[in-house]
Amino acid sequence: MSSTTNPTAQMKGPPFLALWLRTMRVPFLQATFVPVVLGGVIAFQVAHVFNFATFLLTLLGASLIQIATNMFNDYFDFRSGNDLQVKHQNPFAGGGRILTAGLVKPSTHLLVATTCLVLGSLIGLYFIFALSLPYLFLLGLIGVISTYAYVGPPFRLAYRGVGELIVGLNFGPVMTLGAYYVQAHSFAIEPLLLSIPVGLLIAAVLWINEFPDMDADSAVGKKTLVLRLGYAKSISVYVGMVVTAYLLIIVYALLEIFSPGITSLTSLIALLSLPFALKAIKILRANYKDPHAIIPANANTIFLHLSFGVLAILGFALGAALGL
Repeated sequence: MSSTTNPTAQMKGPPFLALWLRTMRVPFLQATFVPVVLGGVIAFQVAHVFNFATFLLTLLGASLIQIATNMFNDYFDFRSGNDLQVKHQNPFAGGGRILTAGLVKPSTHLLVATTCLVLGSLIGLYFIFALSLPYLFLLGLIGVISTYAYVGPPFRLAYRGVGELIVGLNFGPVMTLGAYYVQAHSFAIEPLLLSIPVGLLIAAVLWINEFPDMDADSAVGKKTLVLRLGYAKSISVYVGMVVTAYLLIIVYALLEIFSPGITSLTSLIALLSLPFALKAIKILRANYKDPHAIIPANANTIFLHLSFGVLAILGFALGAALGL
């Protein structure tokens, strides 16, 4: 009996479902879940309205837009040769590596990304016309255009040093205000204010994930803001974003911006996420040039954004319950 290994078996990729979950970067959908859920909770607390079916459809539409963004990012970084320049194995940087590994055809990848963008846009159009939400068109337009323009030609915003701002804007104010508007059918200052620390922290996730890719980005002319500033200044900006997020949540509570008395202080539960911030900052400062040693800092920043967001949501839900 031959002991030769079947070459087809060796080349076999991950199962279909696992492959597409990885291609769509589904684990990173927390960037959408946090602002959308937060917008819904604030609508319940401030405007005293909440429609669960509408909320689920909002979450689905926003998730489809993010999936399209993730996939367009990978597709155009593959086409530009950016991902081919990545030599490290940091799982939080360097793209999804699906296309570079040949696991999905580029044409199929692009088709699925476009389909997700169209479906997400259709949900937005349904809200605009069925629920008479005309201003949602502007928020949706910002999201749809930046989905493509983030790395797509000729705009390639991430190559021009504004990608971090676009991510913070879309996954902070745009999604939080959009989720609130769909529920309340009006705008308010509360969701805008609380979206700022959330936007800062998701921008911090992208920011720290760009450290391991600086050489690859430089090789293809992808001049991210981290690359433009250099290591020392970029570390300071990262710390500044994280610190500002915490300072804002404290100021909001002390000034009782969202609700009076004890219900305002419930938002301070978000401070329990501080250990993730401190650990990420410590590791980043010690290992900013090592793409592998920095991995725990990348992971802790993701946990920071998620835990801060979830705790803020719980705090506002508790505040709404106490205020009833």
